[in-house]
Amino acid sequence: MRIKLIAPHENRKDTVLSGETFKLPRLCPPLLTALTPPEHDVRIVDESFAPDDQTRDVDLVGITVVTELSARAYQIAETYRKRGIKVVMGGIHPTVLPQEALSHADAVVVGEADEIWPQLLSDASSGRLQRLYRADKSADLQKMPRPNRALYPRPSGRGYTPFAYTIESSRGCPYDCEFCTIGTVAGKKYRTRPVADVIAEIESIDFPYLFFVDDSLALNRNHARELFKEMVPLKRLWVGQGTASLAGDMELLKLVRQSGCLGLLIGFETIQEYAQQEMRKITGLNFDYMEAMRRFHDEGIAVLGAFVFGFDHEDRDVFEQTLEFSMKAKIDGLQLRVLTPFPGTRLYSRLMEEGRLLAPEWWRRGLTSKSLLFKPKSITVDEFLSGMEYIERNVYSYTAIIKRFFGMSVWKRKLIGARLYAGFNLATRSRYLRNLKDMRPIDGLR
Repeated sequence: MRIKLIAPHENRKDTVLSGETFKLPRLCPPLLTALTPPEHDVRIVDESFAPDDQTRDVDLVGITVVTELSARAYQIAETYRKRGIKVVMGGIHPTVLPQEALSHADAVVVGEADEIWPQLLSDASSGRLQRLYRADKSADLQKMPRPNRALYPRPSGRGYTPFAYTIESSRGCPYDCEFCTIGTVAGKKYRTRPVADVIAEIESIDFPYLFFVDDSLALNRNHARELFKEMVPLKRLWVGQGTASLAGDMELLKLVRQSGCLGLLIGFETIQEYAQQEMRKITGLNFDYMEAMRRFHDEGIAVLGAFVFGFDHEDRDVFEQTLEFSMKAKIDGLQLRVLTPFPGTRLYSRLMEEGRLLAPEWWRRGLTSKSLLFKPKSITVDEFLSGMEYIERNVYSYTAIIKRFFGMSVWKRKLIGARLYAGFNLATRSRYLRNLKDMRPIDGLR
């Protein structure tokens, strides 16, 4: 069969993964390619890198779908189905809403596709494609093949930050955050790949920059120590996603830096004390966020702090407190998001039960996570919207960017560190200020 694997993208510039900031190839298509028997011909399309040539003949189209891009995914699917081409969907959104996805696809994969994909292709080849393929267990990462990146399109043009290849060393997350879908899709059991496999994969990538896509990198401390020790002589530069609790293990933190880490995305979520106490209970962090930031910076590790606004306990002071923290801690960059009720989360279910969710199927209406989709509890709509505009304008003012840069971390004095800092902050400033008009409540919220 001639197979096309598509990662949809709307080429919007309102996300942290826009072309202006990071060019990160999706890992799912190369992994599925590696799991595809050799008698099939595979082509990979990532719309954030290159447009899809829909004139080429193809027998089966596979689309990986996240909620915010589901409308675009459905549009692509209908285009191919009108030509009589079978379409398969998988990923987070079809996993939590399989019946919705089935109305736009010939087959849907629920859960991780690793151990289902070969059987699905066999069924499709013989004309016996089933409507629903459900993974009855989590994939065994001990058997995970090396993703086949040879077919992945290279980026066109240049972004503010360097292109990086994505790599995976673990899956799953034991934390139980109300607003997160990771546990629903990847499971709450934290699974790791053999260190030797990860190292061999890194060695096969002839490129200096890597991005670990693990949702909770280094939760298994023994596995992380072994991995980072083996990475030291490879002399690669990398970034990834971690937790503030990494700052509680200074031996491991030194290994993180020695292995080539330039920075980590850390989910602080909120700066207000009540939520900090809850997050510290979950992650086991036994000191405050300011001390965590100091430890990361002392090791020369940059921090992109992720903050979410809209929690029930937050009051109008949260915006000023977040700005104050970002300046005092000299945080390298901030990801500022409106709390989004994604389907499949406990947050979504709770807001529905409380009658506060104003658009139950917001993703089908073209709304994004920039929209305020529910009625806040401890703050008015106008206070929330003005607070978001305040934090975005002030944390990414030229004055704030310059102040956070100086006197904080040795790593930025290196050329690559200065480039990353300037590139990310300037691109994010442009993105946030350009899209302030999109940060609005849906019709009827007032």
